[in-house]
Amino acid sequence: MNRVAIVAGVRTPIGKMGKAYRDVHPVDLLGTSLKGAVAAAGIDPAEVDMGFMGATGQIGGQAQNVGRNAWLAAGFPMSVPITTLDAQCPSSQLATHLGAASIIAGDAAVVICGGVESLTRVPTRLNETVGEDSPISPSLRAHWDMPHQGESAERAAEKYGITRAMCDEYGVRSHLAAHAAWERGSFDNEIVPVKVDGVTLLHRDEGVRPDSSVEKAQALTSVYREDGVNNAANSSQLSDGSAAIILASEEACERLGLKPLAWIRSTTWVGNDPDIIFDGPNDATEKILKRTGLTLDDMTLIDIHEAYAIPVLIWLKHYGVDVDRVNLDGGAISLGHPFGATGARQLLHLAHALQAAGGGLGLSTMCGGGGLATATIIESAN
Repeated sequence: MNRVAIVAGVRTPIGKMGKAYRDVHPVDLLGTSLKGAVAAAGIDPAEVDMGFMGATGQIGGQAQNVGRNAWLAAGFPMSVPITTLDAQCPSSQLATHLGAASIIAGDAAVVICGGVESLTRVPTRLNETVGEDSPISPSLRAHWDMPHQGESAERAAEKYGITRAMCDEYGVRSHLAAHAAWERGSFDNEIVPVKVDGVTLLHRDEGVRPDSSVEKAQALTSVYREDGVNNAANSSQLSDGSAAIILASEEACERLGLKPLAWIRSTTWVGNDPDIIFDGPNDATEKILKRTGLTLDDMTLIDIHEAYAIPVLIWLKHYGVDVDRVNLDGGAISLGHPFGATGARQLLHLAHALQAAGGGLGLSTMCGGGGLATATIIESAN
């Protein structure tokens, strides 16, 4: 079986919805990461065999295969096929799974994977239509409630005994961890700047709040229920951003002189209850550990998607893992959550973080709308 390496990757600093990247087209936002990843790998773009990109809002500026459009807009060869997929929040993590599978199958030697979301250009409300144009049909509702994800998070909190205080404390931890990571340079190797007329629009992720405190979080109003657990301090931020990763076979690494950051050991995805979606990472983790014969004790670092504090707290409670190996540099609560890009961003950072930690195995897992969850185990190449 062909071994698959993560050889390079970049992401943009993440902007707040309507802020730094408000005038940047999603095609150009993703194109920035595509060009940056190819440059970071040091390869001719013609060496790329194919690509998979994530984007959840495939309307407006993100319609008509935004991944292919971004590749062409970057001035890269038209012969390279790129497709865009929607698996909700794990979209770009699933994109890397498909890229890895293509290499394992022998269909490709070098694949570019990633994603984009500009919630400024394609806000979530455009997908929350009602009536005959709603993505939630009456026949679907006959089987499932399909609540808003905020309400789903509240149901998950009730089911697993997660309190508002627990969520607020975790949200503050995310912001302080992300700020500390930026201060010590933990993101420096993975950032590509978005420039307009030669001017860099952001130097850091725009949503990180270094002055976060539990007291400030407790003063905020709950968002989805009057007495609910979720608020702006413990929920992921609506954001703009992109990310891209270059995958290569072991043979391609030798032929092209590519130095792996990490090896992909295993990938999986699962379906779970679409009305309470935030325990999906539990199921995905269980499946990938069973498949590989590994345990969580084998993992040096673990990244769990911070859609809210809820999925991380549910996972920690279920597995009894000490938080000191989990999301050490923050996550979507603090860094931001451009839906179609977060999976690749999370996986890329895990590869760098493992190298900084001296090596070992890492687990990345994500929940997603509609009851989907992904998990990836990687091994540092150092």
